Amino acid sequence: MSFKKWLLALVAMVVLSSTANAELIRNDDPYELLKEVAEVTFERIENERDKIDADPNYLKVIVKEELMPYVDSLYASKKVLGRYLRDTTKEQREAFYRAFYDYLVATYARAFTQYDESKHTVSFEPAAELPEDARTAVVKTRVKETGRPEIRLDFRIRYDRDEDIWKAYDLVVEGISLLNSKQSEISAVIRSNGIDKTIELIEQKAQEPIKADEEVDNPAEGI
Repeated sequence: MSFKKWLLALVAMVVLSSTANAELIRNDDPYELLKEVAEVTFERIENERDKIDADPNYLKVIVKEELMPYVDSLYASKKVLGRYLRDTTKEQREAFYRAFYDYLVATYARAFTQYDESKHTVSFEPAAELPEDARTAVVKTRVKETGRPEIRLDFRIRYDRDEDIWKAYDLVVEGISLLNSKQSEISAVIRSNGIDKTIELIEQKAQEPIKADEEVDNPAEGI
């Protein structure tokens, strides 16, 4: 699968998993929640397009305010660390969580530079009926681009009891888990460089400036 599809998938995650920057939008139904916050995000993108065009780094602000409250970055960080979680100190884990958070922000911001809201549309498949005690769900969507085959996206989300809200933690694109891919790639970097150097490399990647319409390499490569 081309990396452009990964970028569109990341953008879709931004679009579907965002929130108003003042308050969290709450809805017990995760399917309806994603639809509701999508409308909020599209409105902000339209209203602040001039700022984005003037300074692409402003995309990081939008991602932090609109996306990250609905992404379970801590849970994802622990999954990415995998078996190395037991081999790290508390300080190393906390440093990794912070670095991975910033890395996600930068990755999603770069994805936005490849996105044209005039060409791409997102649609939802009918919601599945969830048991009352459900704590996980999969929201199936499709991204359509004029003149291209649609892209299948499955959002894996879980209920955060501490914050009393649904959060996304993984995205499956055409059957491939983004979380599993990151785990494999970062684990290889840890094996080669150790946890401290890996954290440093992730932080460096996260701090690279965002450029308009840049040609983005696989963000997991070269970490």
